[in-house]
Amino acid sequence: MQAAKAFVDKHRRRRQSNKVLHGHPSPVHWVEQSVPMDALLLARERTNREIPKRVNLYVGTPYCLPTDPDRCGFCLFPTEIYTGQQQLEEYLTHLEREGDLFRDHFAGAELASIYFGGGTSNLYKPHQYPRLMEIVGGVFDIPPDIEITLEGIPQTFSHDKLLAMKQCGMNRISMGVQQLDEELIKASGRRQRADQVFRTLESCKQLDLPISIDLIFGWPNQTVEQMVRDLEAVAATGVAHITHYELNLAGRTDFARNRRGELPSIEGNLEMYRVGKSVLEACGYRQVTPYDFERRDAAVPSGYLYEELFRKPFASSATGPIGFDAWGWGYAGISFFFGTPRSPGWAFMNQVRVDEYFRCLRERRYPVMRGFHYTPQDLRLHLLFQEMQGLAVDRIAYRDLLDRDVVDEHAVVWRALEETGWVTVSDDALRVQDDGVFYLPLIQNMLAHDRLEEMRRHRSADGAAPTPAAEAPADVPAPA
Repeated sequence: MQAAKAFVDKHRRRRQSNKVLHGHPSPVHWVEQSVPMDALLLARERTNREIPKRVNLYVGTPYCLPTDPDRCGFCLFPTEIYTGQQQLEEYLTHLEREGDLFRDHFAGAELASIYFGGGTSNLYKPHQYPRLMEIVGGVFDIPPDIEITLEGIPQTFSHDKLLAMKQCGMNRISMGVQQLDEELIKASGRRQRADQVFRTLESCKQLDLPISIDLIFGWPNQTVEQMVRDLEAVAATGVAHITHYELNLAGRTDFARNRRGELPSIEGNLEMYRVGKSVLEACGYRQVTPYDFERRDAAVPSGYLYEELFRKPFASSATGPIGFDAWGWGYAGISFFFGTPRSPGWAFMNQVRVDEYFRCLRERRYPVMRGFHYTPQDLRLHLLFQEMQGLAVDRIAYRDLLDRDVVDEHAVVWRALEETGWVTVSDDALRVQDDGVFYLPLIQNMLAHDRLEEMRRHRSADGAAPTPAAEAPADVPAPA
C-alpha cells in the first residue's frame, strides 16, 4: 500500500507520455521479429468459432505535407513526406496487393467500422476516394449503414473533396485542427489557417456530414487564455464531438529536444485540463473519455464507433460473447487479433518504411515488421486499459469474461487510488474520477508495473536491442 502511494507521489510530477491511447503493452515492447502469419491467421479462424468476431478496419495513408520543424514538431507516428500524386497512385496499388494477401482469410468476415487514417488521408484527389472504397470492397462486403470515417487536416479539405467522400459512402470526418491560434500554428510549421477550419465545418454542415475536431493543449508557450479562446470558438460552431488532449512529448521530436523549456509545467497542464473540461461542459458537452467530449444536444450524432469498439474488443450479445478484431491495413498499420481470453492471440505492426512495405508486397509477403504474442495476463491488462478509457470498468462483465474480479486482482492499487480520490469502487463498477482522469496513464503504469519489469528483464536476458524511436509509434493508430 505504501509503495503504491509512493509511486503516485513520484510519478504525478512527471510528464506522462501516450496521452491519447493507452494499450498494453506499448508497441515499443513488440519485439518478436518472426510473426507466424499463416499460423496466426489459421488460429484466428479457429478461435472465431468460439467467439465470433467482427472487423474494426483501419486503412492508413503514409504521407504528410512537409513542415519545419519536421513532423509538426511533436508527432511520433511513422510518416513519409508527401511530394506529389504519383506517390498516392503507387501506394493505392500496393494497398490493393496487401488486400489480395488477406482476402481469403477474411472471407465472410463482417465489418464493424472503417477508419481511413494517416499520415493524411485527405491528400487524395476527389476521384481517388471511390477507388479507396473499391479496394476495401475487394476484400469485404461493406454494409450500407456502417460508420466510415476519414481523417485529415484543414488545409487539404475542400467542398468538392467532401462531396466525393460522401458520395462514395464515407459518412464521418475527423479533422486534426490542433490549434487555431496563429502563433501556435507557426510553432508546428503547419500552413493551415483558422478560416480553413471553419470553412470545412460549414461544408460538412451543408452536406450533413458528422465531423469531430481534435485540439491539443500543453503547446510551447501556450496560455490558458489561448486555449479557452480556441475551445469556445470551436464549441460555438455546434460541432458534435471535440477531442481535447495533452501534447505527447517524447522521442526525438523537435519539441522534445529543443523546446522543453517553452512547455507549460506539469501543474500548468493539469490546470489546462481542468479549465478545458470546465469550459466544454459549460458549452454543453459531456466528457466520455479523458479527452473526448460529446455535445449533449447535437442534432446529428457525431459518431465515434471506431474508437468505441477499439475500447471494447469483447462484448456481450443475445447469443453470447462477441469480439472485434482490429486490422491495420497499409503502411505502419497495427493489428490486434485477440483470440479468446484463454487463448489470446497477437498484435502486430506493418513496415514503417514505405519502400520496405512496397518490397514485401512486390514479393507477395505479408508486410509485417514485428509483433507481440499475448499471454492471458497481458490480454487482461489490455482490456482493462481500454475499458478505463471510458472512465468506468464493469466488474460484472469483467468477471463473466475473464473469471476473476478486477478489484481483487489489483486490490492494493485500487485502495491507494481510492485514498487519493482518483477512483471509486462499488459492487458493480470501478470509476475513474476527478484528477485521476488526467493521470490515467500513471494509473495504467501502476497496474502494469510488475509485468513491464518482467518483460524488460526478459529482454535484457535475451540481449534484445531497444527498439529505435523512429520505428516505435506512440501507440495504436488514431486520429492524428
